Parts: sequence; C-alpha cells; structure tokens
Amino acid sequence: MKNRNIVKQGYKLINARYKLSTNEIKFIMLVIAQIELNDNEFTTYTLKVSDIDTRLNAGLGYTRLKKLTKDVMSKPFVIDTDFGFQTFNWFSSINYFEKTGTFVVRISEDLKPYLLDLKSRFVKYNLKYILPLSSNYSIRVYQLLKEYEKLTRRTFTVIELQDILQVPKSLKVYSEFKRKVIQVAEKELIEHCDIFFEYEEIKQGRKVTEILFRIKKNKDILEKDNNKLFKDSSIIEYEKYKNIEVKMQDGTIKKIKSVIPLGGQIKISYFTEDKFNEDFSLINEDDFKKMI
Repeated sequence: MKNRNIVKQGYKLINARYKLSTNEIKFIMLVIAQIELNDNEFTTYTLKVSDIDTRLNAGLGYTRLKKLTKDVMSKPFVIDTDFGFQTFNWFSSINYFEKTGTFVVRISEDLKPYLLDLKSRFVKYNLKYILPLSSNYSIRVYQLLKEYEKLTRRTFTVIELQDILQVPKSLKVYSEFKRKVIQVAEKELIEHCDIFFEYEEIKQGRKVTEILFRIKKNKDILEKDNNKLFKDSSIIEYEKYKNIEVKMQDGTIKKIKSVIPLGGQIKISYFTEDKFNEDFSLINEDDFKKMI
C-alpha cells in the first residue's frame, strides 16, 4: 500500500446514499487514496493487513478485516442520475493472500466517472482528517461540507440529509438525529478536521425542516499542520540532497542544508554565515526537481 493520503471523488459520489460502518468507510477511502493522479484506468490495489490496521488504528486484525471486506461487498450504494438513479458496488473483487497477509482490491469499473480524470465538480481532501473520526456520520458530514467549502454554507432538508446518510428508524426523530449525528459531527470536526461548522435550524412552525451549515476553516488545526514536519519515508528520500550546491535564479550559488516536505510543499534550507537568520525557500516538488 502506498502511503498516500489524498482522496478525490466526484460530487455525485460524495452525495451518494449508503450505510457503512466507520471502519468500512475508512477502508474504502484508503483504497481510493491509492489511485494515482494521472490514472485513466483502475488497476489492482494491494494493501497489507498490518498497514490497514495501523492506518485505521482499530485493532482489527485479519479475522475482523476479512468480515469487514465481505460486509463492504454486500452493501451497494445509490447515486442519483439525470434519468433516475443507479446502484453500484464499491469493488468488483477483493482477494486475500494469506502468505503475504495482503488484500488485492479492484474498484468497480462503473465508478470511473466518479474517481478518474476528474476535471471539475470533484471534492479533494486529506485522509488524515477523517481517520481520527469515530462516527461514520461525522465522516459523511465532513465530505458533504467539504464539497461546499468555498461557498461557506450548505443547506439540507432534514429528510434529505437523513436519506443521504441512510440513518436507521431510531434517528428519524429529529431530536435523536441532532444529538447522535449533528452534535457528534460538530464536536469531531472541530477537534480533528481542517473545516468545522456552525448550524442553524430552520423551522416550519415548531418543526425543524432544514439545517443550514455555515462552513469555516479550522485555523487551529491548519496552524498545527503548517508547523508540523511530515516525518515519513519521504524525508529519508530527500536526505541525499544535503550539501548539494544549486544555482539560484539571480545567478548566486547556494549549498543545501536540508530538504523537508512541509505543508504540501518542499522547504529547502541553505547554509548561511548568519546563524540567526534562516535562508530558505518553499517550492513545489516539480520545481524542486527542475532545480536539482
């Protein structure tokens, strides 16, 4: 399994109607994250049991993961279309290989329009924000609001949101839906995600019929992300560039002190005689490769 965190989904897939457990959603998103940016065909995606267990932090092991994958295969989902609706399965096959302790997964070919070659009307987010969430509804609410992040607000009728989330009969009662879905998501997003929400109940008479979500950037989480070094295998990859001399755009020569992935960019620090001022630049990976 590649240590990839970015998930991209077409907006219709984000708004699909399905009922999955928290770990089932996370497993599916782990697989989707394996898709390369330039892929125009699905391939087979290999995930180790140990890697899945580590990423989900759920203590599942093989037996529970085996049941989880079987359950995922038995739970189709529905996407509304221009002509009505279409029912899908997430995967066409999931194979387990005992000797290597790996699952080999193939995504359903019908999902190509919603996962491959996405140019517009798609949602992109980082797995690191949903993996800590304990509620399946919190994950779905995050995805639904992430689609409208730039618009800063999204309104659902209560019935519409309950239908998308496929809540059980017990949560059709608004007071319970509010307590176990909305308020839990409100708390979890502000604790773990790059966005959070405030909400307003819109009533007809005394009955709440709509919910207006006001979507806000979670500055506390984003600041932590920007100040945190991503200490993964990619840092080791950049160790080889230490002490290399590079020519800058102004013609000067600088010697690289360190190269570190930081906040989605590459931070290059240079040696300097002034120990009190750090000389560095932030560039994207492609520009860095051209520079070396």
